[in-house]
Amino acid sequence: MGNLSNKTMHILIVEDNNDQAHLMQLILQRHEQAFDVHHEVDAERALLRLQKDAVDAVVLDYSLPHMNGLELLAEIRKMHRPPAVVMVTGQGDERIAVEAMRMGAYDYLVKTRDLLDLLPRVLIRAVEEQRLSSQLLQTEQRYFALFEKAVVGIFILDAASLRFIQVNEMARTMTGYQQSDLLSQNFSRIVSGRFQEMLSGFFAKIRRDDYAALDHLLLVRADQSLLPVDISASLVSVAGTPVIQCFVRDISEKIKMQRQLLLSRQRLISLFDGISDPISVQDRDYNLVMGNKKYVQVNSLSQSKMLGEKCYKALFGRSEKCLDCPMRETLETGGTRFLEIYHQGRTFHIWTFPMTGIDGKPELVAEYVKDVTEQKEIERQLIKSEKLATIGLLSSGIAHELRNPLNVIETARYSIEDQLNHKYADLDQKLDIIKKNIRRASQIIENLLQFSKHSMYERERIDVEKLVDTTLSLLEKEIAVRNIQCEKKFENVSMAFFSLDSLKQVFLNIIYNAVQAMPNGGVLRISTRKQAEPNWIVMDFTDTGVGISNENLKHIFTPFFSTKQHSGGTGLGLYLSYSIVKREGGDVQVKSREGVGTTFTVKLPAVKASESLQPPVKY
Repeated sequence: MGNLSNKTMHILIVEDNNDQAHLMQLILQRHEQAFDVHHEVDAERALLRLQKDAVDAVVLDYSLPHMNGLELLAEIRKMHRPPAVVMVTGQGDERIAVEAMRMGAYDYLVKTRDLLDLLPRVLIRAVEEQRLSSQLLQTEQRYFALFEKAVVGIFILDAASLRFIQVNEMARTMTGYQQSDLLSQNFSRIVSGRFQEMLSGFFAKIRRDDYAALDHLLLVRADQSLLPVDISASLVSVAGTPVIQCFVRDISEKIKMQRQLLLSRQRLISLFDGISDPISVQDRDYNLVMGNKKYVQVNSLSQSKMLGEKCYKALFGRSEKCLDCPMRETLETGGTRFLEIYHQGRTFHIWTFPMTGIDGKPELVAEYVKDVTEQKEIERQLIKSEKLATIGLLSSGIAHELRNPLNVIETARYSIEDQLNHKYADLDQKLDIIKKNIRRASQIIENLLQFSKHSMYERERIDVEKLVDTTLSLLEKEIAVRNIQCEKKFENVSMAFFSLDSLKQVFLNIIYNAVQAMPNGGVLRISTRKQAEPNWIVMDFTDTGVGISNENLKHIFTPFFSTKQHSGGTGLGLYLSYSIVKREGGDVQVKSREGVGTTFTVKLPAVKASESLQPPVKY
């Protein structure tokens, strides 16, 4: 018996006749197949044992107390993994046999002389078939679970008609249809009309090559909404019948992610191109991979022509890489590097930043280039301004110290005048000259001290007409030497609300600029007038100088623009004056005619009621 199982078969005999049960137990224990046999005399005990012990087969007598064999069979079949059941009866009742087989019994035996010979063979077959059936059921359940719970939609189609044979849960979820609604329908019914021609070609390819795939397809769901999917399918044979199995994936999230990535890329490109300094990306061989719009403009190249060009050739026209190139250090160390370079009279700052690959090592390098020529010039001018400020501070100290000897001189003059008691007219005239010049020197010192004095307020009430007078007194010598007449027309305007230190610089720059515009003398007219609106003060500074050409007038407030480079002009005075006034909410306008003169109009905010807290500045 080569087909005997190596495993012990666990048998439960349910028989109220102990002698009959003992005979069956002896026959089974003497058989070549190993049997582990247990006996119970009624259904209640049998059920308790079945709940407790693993049993492969049950030999079940029909005639049992309290519950017959069919009733016990019905309870056994309710178990999660029921054992095989062989029904045994003392009389051959065909009705009982049919009912037992219908209820799931493996076989039906009558208690005859052949029972003991047949029982072992029947039990062996019953247990083996039960095991095979159980394995087959598990396999079916496993594959059905894989099919039904798959994360992609699976559609099984008839290869000839393309009608649905079976669909899984995900397919039903994706389409919004129940299985009964889909079965016998054609696959094309759930595909958008504009994809029908593509779908026909798809199935034709499957029939020809046994496989095909589509990256994008629109399914029409039950609610008529569209669902983007990709699909792959193959032609297989099931029991000799050709079918097409389609695997469909919902790509709506993928499309959404692609759109987000595209949007992010567009934003990054916009940011990249929006930077006003040249930025480029280079590979390890200094070849340009990409550059922003400014980089393309600086090099007068198109994107396509720029790609692959050496960075040092594109930006600086060099045939070899720059000395101490920071990119090389960035590639070696993976850190940010900086270099200052001089090219064709201009100063450039270059920063390089690593762009790492998957291995974490620098794969590309981003290079940021900034033209700092103007910034360097500003720094030089600031250094000069700081020096001038230091000189001004020193001058203020000297002026303060000059008061003492002037007081001594005035005291000595007064003593001489008192002792002579006006006896000598010529000496009185000379002493009077000394007195006038002492007063003039004292006034100059007082103006210098007041003008150099730093205000403690950010903004304060300022008498602009007095500030103009103070500024003119500082330039009195320059004005006299150039033979310039000053005409003032003040309307006793209200106080301005401004930064005192800033307004000093504005007036000094504008008046000094007017004085320089009249090297051969002329007239400087300064007027103040009330604006129709009470919140503004308007001041005009008009000179009869050389004037400004229309071409230069457009650049008059541009930093470093100057027509007086030969005389040391920096091009910052008017630019700073314009910036200061605009920053404080005012305005500066200019009109000029060559050979006639120039007028600067300054508009300043007047003091409001809420700003009248500090006392007006005294000069």
